[in-house]
Amino acid sequence: MASRTTLHLILGPALFAAVVLLGAGAMAYPVRCALGLLLWMAWWWVTEPVDLAVTGFLPLGVAALFNFVPMPRVLSAYAQDLIILLLGANLLTTAWARWGIDKRIALASLVVMGTNTQRQIMTWFVLAMILSAFLPNTIVAASLCPIVLAMLKFIGVEDLRTSVLGTAMMVAIAWGTSVGGFATPLGGAPNLLTIQFIQDSVTNREFLFVTWVTRFLPMTIGLVIVSIVYMRLAFRPEMAEVEGSRTFFLERIRALGRMSAQETWALAPAYAFLVCGLLCFAIRKNGEPLITWKYAQANMMWGLIYLFAGGTALGEVLSESGAARFIADALAPYASGGGFGAVALFAVLAITVTQITNNTAAIAIVVPIVISTFQGLGLNPIPFVYIVTALGNCGYALPSSAGGPAVAAGYGINLRTMLWKGLGLAALSLLTLLTIGYLCAVYWPGFAQA
Repeated sequence: MASRTTLHLILGPALFAAVVLLGAGAMAYPVRCALGLLLWMAWWWVTEPVDLAVTGFLPLGVAALFNFVPMPRVLSAYAQDLIILLLGANLLTTAWARWGIDKRIALASLVVMGTNTQRQIMTWFVLAMILSAFLPNTIVAASLCPIVLAMLKFIGVEDLRTSVLGTAMMVAIAWGTSVGGFATPLGGAPNLLTIQFIQDSVTNREFLFVTWVTRFLPMTIGLVIVSIVYMRLAFRPEMAEVEGSRTFFLERIRALGRMSAQETWALAPAYAFLVCGLLCFAIRKNGEPLITWKYAQANMMWGLIYLFAGGTALGEVLSESGAARFIADALAPYASGGGFGAVALFAVLAITVTQITNNTAAIAIVVPIVISTFQGLGLNPIPFVYIVTALGNCGYALPSSAGGPAVAAGYGINLRTMLWKGLGLAALSLLTLLTIGYLCAVYWPGFAQA
């Protein structure tokens, strides 16, 4: 075991060095460094020779040593608003554990959703999908994952890394946020960015909310069905049913008695960010604060914050260095013939880029190329932009893919499982969305309108 860990420790920087040294003839220095860093972080995230949070700090160290992107851009990724969101949510869930509200939440989840673990996985997936259609993915994941964690701990699942059920439920939330993220324009920044590109470069008029929802509805329905079937086949939880019945869990809730004042304050919504978390230190009952800093310091999941920041920083590095655009530009000439081949190429490009960098960066890179390519061919780019945008939201495999996977990874799930199962779902998403989107483009005249 020690020798294997040592091997993985060496292979991470070795991959970085190989890309930097061997790619000198074909790629610019910043691009080589960024792609090398991607391989290094992916290798360490999957093999885990060091803690996941430690890998999250690699962008800082590597960028400082090799000077291939401006350090302020990398540093800013560790202090963005979503990091503060996670910090606030983590403070609140620490207060939950301090006063036992996590037990109430866990029991309520079991009463409402039932004890069948497959049903639990599917329910959390659908809930995350619905919420992410109207809220940013990271906010949805940051709000739901602590509730799932509380329930898992209640039923005896302490180590998510070794639990198929624990990893599956967290991944279900992460993937649900990605699948539902493109259903409406409110799903996040990638959608708003696409609308901006369409308005500025194609239509020169306002893009309507209802237009987006109707055009993306067939692809959303298709991907939801495929995702549910895939997850049922891909995950085999170690327990089929949670011990106990609905009556038993209702009795346990009643046995807890009325909620105390401390529990009520601790139940503030996670999306209230840092303010509610900070209030936990100030609000007192009988002279005792909801949580003390000593308790928070010992019980908070600091690794979640650092890992999320590292994934965000990696996405920033890939975008700022030009590495993601290098990949796009290298493939763009092969789409010059137009037709299904061009659509398929851009579809592959979109879902590949969104697995390695965040979905907003993927859209920012791929959509303008799609618009310019198809306009150059004298074709209406709108239907192909829709397809690429849907695929650009499908980040599943790495913590750098999207907010949902980053949050789930931070809770200590099995990253190897998320990677390989995520790549499987990415392949199915590619086939599903490309097929449905192309059929809509051919047989539905309204699909080409914006």
